[in-house]
Amino acid sequence: MKATPMLKEPPIAVLLGLPFHDVTLGETLDYCKKAMASTECRYLVTANVDFTTQAYNDADLRKIVFFADLVVCDGMPLVWLSRLFGYRLRERVAGSDLVPLLLQSCGQSQYPVYFLGSDLATLEEAKVIVEKRYPGLKVVGMDSPPMGAVVEWDNDALCEKMRASGAKLLLVCLGCPKQERWIFANHRETGIPLSIGVGASLDFITGKQKRAPKWMQKTGMEWFWRMSSSPRRLAARYGHDFVFLAKAAASQALAQRKREQLGLRIQSDSRPALLKKPDVIHLMWEGSLENGMLRGAPVPEAINSHVLLDASRVIFIDSSGLGRLAMLTRRCRAAGKAFVVIYPSRQVLQAIRAVRMDSLFPIVKNEEQAMQILHQHQHEDVAVEASSPEIIKVAFNHALDALHHEEMLKVLEKAMSDHPSLKSLVVDLKGVDFIDSRAVGGLIRARKQMAARGGELYLSEAKPAVKDIITLLRLDKVLPEWKGDTVA
Repeated sequence: MKATPMLKEPPIAVLLGLPFHDVTLGETLDYCKKAMASTECRYLVTANVDFTTQAYNDADLRKIVFFADLVVCDGMPLVWLSRLFGYRLRERVAGSDLVPLLLQSCGQSQYPVYFLGSDLATLEEAKVIVEKRYPGLKVVGMDSPPMGAVVEWDNDALCEKMRASGAKLLLVCLGCPKQERWIFANHRETGIPLSIGVGASLDFITGKQKRAPKWMQKTGMEWFWRMSSSPRRLAARYGHDFVFLAKAAASQALAQRKREQLGLRIQSDSRPALLKKPDVIHLMWEGSLENGMLRGAPVPEAINSHVLLDASRVIFIDSSGLGRLAMLTRRCRAAGKAFVVIYPSRQVLQAIRAVRMDSLFPIVKNEEQAMQILHQHQHEDVAVEASSPEIIKVAFNHALDALHHEEMLKVLEKAMSDHPSLKSLVVDLKGVDFIDSRAVGGLIRARKQMAARGGELYLSEAKPAVKDIITLLRLDKVLPEWKGDTVA
């Protein structure tokens, strides 16, 4: 049996709310080759300025990007900005440059490829072109899905078709953020080792769109070329992106400004020492956490317990220090363990809030609050209440995301199977602080199962942040709200 290649995570720099891996185009291609040779299912995100703008104001999309296996910087303005925030990204990695190299590599390794998105005519034309251009390449599947929200498609059938194809690479051409939502929600079910949202890359291959000259690509002027080709459609977007870039960059720069260290006060002197718990990893970060000076920010290689981070002694943190925090967050999530920041210094708190990382993990002021969160995560209480044989309420008391997706479905399916006369399945979201597109897709699936038996699934007491995400996915009408005997 062939061994699965080990993929070491590159360094991370956090810019404007997103974790960018510091990789070159060559290193990205090498990562992708190893990923395609693996049996695990991974996804890669290429984020440009417009993408970053959307993610900054969309908690669901931001979380999708934050936990991608690799995030590359597809925008020269972002590369330039990285120099201001403490960690200089070495180069831009454009998706339009990466895709042809990936297809060439797939031809050389005889790895099958699958296309999803765009229109069928473009897909068929792209298939003919790439199979001729890259000897050995085989496009084993193409799908042009219908209009509408991705969670409303027959994704079970689509993923089964992809799994049966044996493809090693999935290129999704649905546009941002639709393609990222679909990939995040379904990439594991496809069985395809590597999934990438590639936007208009197939249009470049077929010649429907032309890329800017090389000198414009290298000098960061490709956006001007694209805007000139479609000024009515893109001028307003790029204008909005420019305003966002200026404001968000100023906010991060202000939060990361380095003050005179004599004016800083370490806040931990007056607080009690943390009580060591045997089932919790206790970390303390301290000092000035900046590029080349991260010894004060240890990250365990193996996460086998919940993690409690004392950040009271950190006097400065830049984008590379935030990148170390992002790495710790990602490792905890991959291990299925809770991560809590306790006693953050003012500098840490301001920097985290400036890049909107505070939506990714809890930040608390005392140990009692931290232990309550860890206890709740450990027990993951799910309450099932039967108002009558026809009405069942299921209350979840933790985030509903990709990590809890399978568990959520099992609970809902068990409630259906245990109550044959069930007509109304009510999902109580009072204890849910965050829901992502994968979990929403699971709720849509459960709703279809209820409809097949002549019943309905309702949502109850969703918090504003959760409602906002459901509305962003345009599913506030598809997932009705429970109002006792009536529906909102």
